[in-house]
Amino acid sequence: MKKSPLQTDSLIADDESLASQPDTKYALSSAFGKIIQKATYSDLIVGAVLAILCGSVLIQVTGSLKPAASYADVLYFCFVTFTTLGYGDFTPVGFARVISVLLTLCGLLFTTLLIGKFASERQQAMLLLLHTSDCQRRIDAFCAELLHLDTELRDAFDARDTPKMQEALKALISRFEASSNYIIFHANQSDLTGFGNDSVLMKFYHVISHVQDNCHTIHTQKLFIPDVLVFNRSLALAKRTCSLISIMYKLHMRSMKNYGYTDALLIGIRNRLAVEDVIGETLVRPVSRYDAVRLFLYKQLGHFTTDKEFDENHSLLMGIGKLRIQMQERLRQIIEAHKTIINPLLLSEVYDLMPTGGKESWGKGIHKTIAVKLKISGNLAQKAIDLLIDQKKLPRYPRKGGGSL
Repeated sequence: MKKSPLQTDSLIADDESLASQPDTKYALSSAFGKIIQKATYSDLIVGAVLAILCGSVLIQVTGSLKPAASYADVLYFCFVTFTTLGYGDFTPVGFARVISVLLTLCGLLFTTLLIGKFASERQQAMLLLLHTSDCQRRIDAFCAELLHLDTELRDAFDARDTPKMQEALKALISRFEASSNYIIFHANQSDLTGFGNDSVLMKFYHVISHVQDNCHTIHTQKLFIPDVLVFNRSLALAKRTCSLISIMYKLHMRSMKNYGYTDALLIGIRNRLAVEDVIGETLVRPVSRYDAVRLFLYKQLGHFTTDKEFDENHSLLMGIGKLRIQMQERLRQIIEAHKTIINPLLLSEVYDLMPTGGKESWGKGIHKTIAVKLKISGNLAQKAIDLLIDQKKLPRYPRKGGGSL
């Protein structure tokens, strides 16, 4: 069956499917639990203040208290209602009753969350320490296994021992899939990328980069033609390692952007103020009152958000990004080598395009026709035809149930 040429861009493109939001089927906590977990102490305090202020404004506008009260009295009433104290010196009238009930419910919710956060903080820190230690131990073990198998692959390649290369690649793919599934699952579900695992994760990334480098050597070595099994397994491993580093790069970025609600709001406002005509602390065009206010707010918000805002020049991200570029370039070279070096895929494509019958029926310039169709050089096409003849796979003749190479 005729095969279409490989598309380099589609192979190198990042696989974002595994960097999606956690799958509900494997969720370690409910959606509401994740929302609560993301809330910081500052979020709870800001939420309480906003609830009291909104309640006081609504009561002042739409309702009333008995006896008649000023806004300061309304604010006091909302505070004691929110804290569920309720001294009884003021009584809500009309729609103010509904607001009072809502304030009481909000007060109970915020108080419960605040007490719960205080009470569970020590236990959560202990569990996080145990979980992080276990993850680091497992990832370190994955690194040791992958390095051992990678050494076996390199030794087998140097010895041109095809059976051992097949076994080493099979074991490498198996261990790589197990380790990548573990890391991606915990990065999605338990924020593996956010709790002090940077060093062991960088070690793992360097290991898989080294594994891909050996796969690159197998595919770009001109003096050695791998068999079909070695070719397919090493190509699949090179693609999967490149895909994993891209996925983890996105997950590290997502982890660094995991702000609390208040921080996210302030950062969002600051970014909206940072338009193209604001450079540092000056304005490019003449200053209007609007520009001056905007620049003032931009600078003031910077005092609260500079240390918390995502930094794309973070040393960890830069290190992963460098590895990512290197691995994508290696994969690109592997795919390009398929059109410049004799390999099983090229032999199969040439075989599929060869006409049936003896050499006399091929006609002159068959290698040029095949070269144009496969977008390779005529010299390479001729070498592939000669090798197929040496392997006694050409010429080919029609037969029942005949197939490709």
